[in-house]
Amino acid sequence: MPSKIIDDLLTRGTFVSGEKIARKVGVSRTAVFKRIRGLRSDGYSIESVRGKGYRLLPRLDGLLPLEIRMKAKSTTFGREVTTLESVDSTQNYGRKLADAGALEGTIIVALEQTAGKGRMSRAWSSPKGGLWFTLLLRPSAPMGELYKLTLLFGVSVARALESYGLRPCLKWPNDVLVNGKKICGILLETSGEPDRVEYVLVGIGLNVNFSSRDLPDDIRSSSTSVYDALNRRVDRADLLCRILEDSERLYLSAAKGGFQRVLNAWRLMSCTIGRAVTVQSFGASISGRAVDIDDDGSLIVETKEGRKKVYSGDVLLS
Repeated sequence: MPSKIIDDLLTRGTFVSGEKIARKVGVSRTAVFKRIRGLRSDGYSIESVRGKGYRLLPRLDGLLPLEIRMKAKSTTFGREVTTLESVDSTQNYGRKLADAGALEGTIIVALEQTAGKGRMSRAWSSPKGGLWFTLLLRPSAPMGELYKLTLLFGVSVARALESYGLRPCLKWPNDVLVNGKKICGILLETSGEPDRVEYVLVGIGLNVNFSSRDLPDDIRSSSTSVYDALNRRVDRADLLCRILEDSERLYLSAAKGGFQRVLNAWRLMSCTIGRAVTVQSFGASISGRAVDIDDDGSLIVETKEGRKKVYSGDVLLS
């Protein structure tokens, strides 16, 4: 507990004296110094000025927990952060934390995933330089409403990318594209009963500070990254916090008034609606023109046989 209080004081981003910290926490100045020294050894940059005290200085592209918590303006999303150098999957790690009672808004960030997960149990390439994270939610919405969370987070990722001057678009159901190529995928995994949701794990994989040339051969030509699009690196902590802040606003709005705001935003950013599509869904192939998404989040496809609603599947844009 003393260490957590010290950490919370440092995330305010202003100088705080060792004396004030010691008094607030109820420990000695020596204990405070030991905690500061421990944080520095963990990789944090902490400025020390005589007469002022200590101040945490987030590093460029720094993804350590206190760096993220200091930058995030969200109140719930990101209130607890775990950063891992390498992990098989942030989804797997997130499930362990969720089962152990972790709070809503907890995020798990990995600098690298060795067995990243995509939809339908597909592998997700996750080299160093990307933004790979899982967000834990404990919504009160019924299980049937959760599907629309994929659309919600797609909107937030796209908006965050727009803030860097990019022009992303949304491919139903879970992809974000830039220049016609995939830059981000979103995976939802749930636990609960039909009438009661225990938790939702939102996995987001975003190609950021590496070239698509570093990806496997089979996805290289259809993928892109922020680095490819801008020809420069960006601060992944800033990008992460923009996603967290926007998605939290949309999440709270949906909890109060439903998903209409999300659906309208998704439609405006869609590169699926109005296009000829072929959808592979549960072993069947549906071809036609995508005309809209329904209020339940399903894709409406105009076919020769009439309109059909698709709830899940892979979409090929023509």
